[in-house]
Amino acid sequence: MRNARILSPLVVLLFLSFHQLNAQNQRDIDSVHQLLDRYTELEESMDMMGQAQLMSPDRVWIGPGSGRTTDQAKNMDIQAAQFANNQAAMGGLKWFVDDRDRLVNFFGGGRVAVASFFRYMTYIVPADAPQEMADALAATQPVAMTLVLEKSDGEWKIVHTHVSDLIPPPGA
Repeated sequence: MRNARILSPLVVLLFLSFHQLNAQNQRDIDSVHQLLDRYTELEESMDMMGQAQLMSPDRVWIGPGSGRTTDQAKNMDIQAAQFANNQAAMGGLKWFVDDRDRLVNFFGGGRVAVASFFRYMTYIVPADAPQEMADALAATQPVAMTLVLEKSDGEWKIVHTHVSDLIPPPGA
């Protein structure tokens, strides 16, 4: 009977500790998914400066066509200019982003998250758009994306982005 009195509080304490740890993990899971949802929303609205707020100043970007970029501010300026150029050439261009099969894992005692997913883009090109631009957008292939996020001062930020073509480009 004495052992039962000692074990009961220990079992309750272990349960509460596990529950509290699990709740913390759930908060982090929810926070990371909210950040990823926001990342997609800002991509669709072509708001690169808004998207930059989700990233650390030293974020690394690796992707097809541009290799590895370590100057986060310049990278976002380039992306914003590219989107502005597309909008100027094709007023009314709309872009829909569909991130599929999202997987998030945590590492480093819960301070690092790695998210991977497939990104599909659908462009609604205005009828009066230049044909070569419309053709280029229509040929856009899905990509595989991996984001590394770090929790610092209670806030998640994207510190690394890797984009790979899911389907090889024509002629490759």
